Amino acid sequence: MKQLRFLYKIAPAAPFFVLVMLFLMIPFAGMIISSFRHPETGVFTLKNYHDVFTRLIYTVAIRNSVRIAFISSTTGLCISFFTALSLTRLSSKTRARYMPVLNMTQGFVGFPLAFSFIIMVGRSGFLVLLFRHLGWGLLDNYNLYSGDGLIPLFIYFAIPLGTLLMVPGFSAVRQEWIDTAALLQANGFQFWFRVGIPVLSSTLLGTFSVLFADSITTFTTVYLIMSTNYPTLPIKVFSMFSGDLRQQVELGSALSVVMVLIILAVICSTSLLRKALNRWRFSS
Repeated sequence: MKQLRFLYKIAPAAPFFVLVMLFLMIPFAGMIISSFRHPETGVFTLKNYHDVFTRLIYTVAIRNSVRIAFISSTTGLCISFFTALSLTRLSSKTRARYMPVLNMTQGFVGFPLAFSFIIMVGRSGFLVLLFRHLGWGLLDNYNLYSGDGLIPLFIYFAIPLGTLLMVPGFSAVRQEWIDTAALLQANGFQFWFRVGIPVLSSTLLGTFSVLFADSITTFTTVYLIMSTNYPTLPIKVFSMFSGDLRQQVELGSALSVVMVLIILAVICSTSLLRKALNRWRFSS
């Protein structure tokens, strides 16, 4: 009887589980199996993973992806923290006006974002020509078509996403704590360093893992600006499955699995760190 009740409760979610199975679990299982197949014979092998971790073209792609994702996620998290803090200090009516702007900005990725940056800060971008005309050298050393030049794009779409994820977490920081700290003559930096940030540690770490996963899997923006000239994991996976002469499905599957493992490693690390911080906070 209990089993029937359980099935009755989850029956409305059956279409969702079917979609997850068809479009996530089965393709992912097939990708893992394919990553262990020899490209020519189809037998079980570790050759694909050996190539991924030994050939320079793939190790560079892994390094570029992790580097850009870490820098953009860390910077975006810091900016998102202060943006979310500013929003929580506004009235609920004023805050409601800014939330749709954040939602709209968070969806401004891919072709619109790449096209906007090319127009504004490309080699002949509006801001580049304007600053050059005014005699300002602010963008003289900035090159959009490089690895470092891509980082501002990643930071740009990390800020609204990080802000949206962090705004609800600030509800855990009570106004009474801020007022008590002020009565004890503690300044804002002391309060947030000793109380606010430790309370928000779970939100900060969770937001970082989401931003990192979002950044390391970004493909469209990088491809539209750099094509395949700058190797990242999504770019190399794309080239494996869309080769003009011969597709390398097995090697592309191995690269995809490595990308998933990196994301899982970051998520597990932040989760363990979050649990350790919670234990330390409640024990102290």
